[in-house]
Amino acid sequence: MGRVSYDYMKSSIVRVSPNKDLFIQEVIKASKTLLPYQKENLINWLYFFTADKPELQKWLGEFLDKNTLVR
Repeated sequence: MGRVSYDYMKSSIVRVSPNKDLFIQEVIKASKTLLPYQKENLINWLYFFTADKPELQKWLGEFLDKNTLVR
């Protein structure tokens, strides 16, 4: 997996972010396909991306509480 796949996953997450189910589905897909260091970068980016979006922060918090996206 290269930088292109990481960037594609990020763009997919941004595109579906208004829909909770699709947002979580894309984050799960990313967690299954990205390399471990890319997952860490994705988690950091997700916190940055959701900083001004409280509804996404809530969804992300629920998702990370389930330990689906393991660091």
